[in-house]
Amino acid sequence: MKKIILSGVLLLLLLGFIGCTETTTAPDFSSTYPDNRVFYEIFVRSFADSDQDGIGDFNGITAKLDYLSSLGVETLWLMPIHPASSYHGYDVTDYYDVNSDYGTMADFENLVATAANYGIEIMIDFVINHTSSQHPWFQAALEGDSTYKNYYNFVPASTNTLGLLGSWYQTIWHTAGNEKYVGYFNSSMPDLNMTNTDVNQMILDVAKFWIDKGVKGFRVDAAQHLFGKNEYLSMTYTYQANISFLQVLTQQIKDYDEDVFIIGEIYEESDFRMLSEYYDAFDAPIDFPSASRISKSFTKESNAAYVAVLNNVYKAYAEINPDFIAMPFITNHDMDRPASFNGVTDEELRLAAEMLLTLPGNPILYYGEELGMKGVKAQGPTIWDETRRLEFLWGDDYQCDWVDSLSATLAQLRLDNAEIATAYEQQADANSLFSHYQNLIQLRNANMALKYGNSFSPYEDNTEHIQGFYRSFTSGEWSQNVLVIHNFGSADYDISDIDGTILYLSNNDDFDDITLLPSKSTVIFEVNEGE
Repeated sequence: MKKIILSGVLLLLLLGFIGCTETTTAPDFSSTYPDNRVFYEIFVRSFADSDQDGIGDFNGITAKLDYLSSLGVETLWLMPIHPASSYHGYDVTDYYDVNSDYGTMADFENLVATAANYGIEIMIDFVINHTSSQHPWFQAALEGDSTYKNYYNFVPASTNTLGLLGSWYQTIWHTAGNEKYVGYFNSSMPDLNMTNTDVNQMILDVAKFWIDKGVKGFRVDAAQHLFGKNEYLSMTYTYQANISFLQVLTQQIKDYDEDVFIIGEIYEESDFRMLSEYYDAFDAPIDFPSASRISKSFTKESNAAYVAVLNNVYKAYAEINPDFIAMPFITNHDMDRPASFNGVTDEELRLAAEMLLTLPGNPILYYGEELGMKGVKAQGPTIWDETRRLEFLWGDDYQCDWVDSLSATLAQLRLDNAEIATAYEQQADANSLFSHYQNLIQLRNANMALKYGNSFSPYEDNTEHIQGFYRSFTSGEWSQNVLVIHNFGSADYDISDIDGTILYLSNNDDFDDITLLPSKSTVIFEVNEGE
């Protein structure tokens, strides 16, 4: 094992939470690096209900900003807030209004203004790949309006579309009368025609409208499908067409407000070199490759490639943008929740949090993840992904209750979630999963190498069970280097030869005479230099 020279004077300043100390007080870099933030994804319908109709709303979120601020959240990503045909909102019927289930426009504006008082920004889902089939534009197109027909992608019904399938082999051409149209996700979500300059202008106008409402960010939904691959008959666009289009859109939005932060959903776990090219199109593509490594690793003992893969991912990002901001997460609204993984333990959920909150970039927490909420895709006939998006566990008058189904999976999830301590119970418990997340976010904010550093290099003694990496950050004369080590194995790991200041050790606030890293735990050292 390479010995690392101890940095500075060993004065440890206790931060007042389990496992975290600080060796120096860093300057305030928040104005220099304003885009480095902790994100929190909210499904409004399931989060907090202010009027006891069972459905979450804007006023409910406003009432719970104290909770979100105490956790350490800095940006709220709201899943679609517009009027829509479906419960989830990803089939918009009006881009210039809010879903009445969630409240009024005045309620939304109040949420934005009140959140700003907490230092919390609002990002909204930007669903531009498609509209609802019930959108007035599409309805006008079906009635023969040539202007709106050109908003979408129509061909004669006699056109041979046999074999022209989507990326998961789904049907994307759908018949309407004597024509067919593209709906990449399904027939109720017709794709917009991105080659139409009127559509392009509409998208920009919508962005400006919400910026004027105080929105500080957009998450572009289905960003890799704006032009498709070979599915659109004579249109043979590659993913580069998506990037070219989004480059222009992002620049136009930045010209209107340079402080708006734009991220995009490129649902790609393995082809991280392709995904990295979207750094030319956004401030950041959502970091699915890193998320995949976390979700596939935190319940296993053997993870020999964990750091090596991440290292390759970040190298690819840096080739496009040396100052890249990654957007890692564990799971999101389209995935089973980590607490529902087969055989998962509480210590593994804590390890997953440590893995997420020590990686480069802006971590995204999925609402309820910090409580250990459960959720899986149901297999019943009347419910599908609602069971991944169940009601947040307040246990008070703000508790939502909107999902109604005979699904056996839902019934079991309700029983399982009823056994989980509520948000307020976990806030009051220093040993809860909530407190664990809260402490890690405080640790991240107190150590600039964790908060701002995008450097990443493997620990020299990585093994099948031990995976570590160095992170560093330098600005002017100020710098910090840290070494993060995860023990995935079942045996303790000897750390007595590592010279450095312990900043964090799982489930421990006394770092005297520490020589072993226990199973399923993490240690973070401040060190003089990394490789």
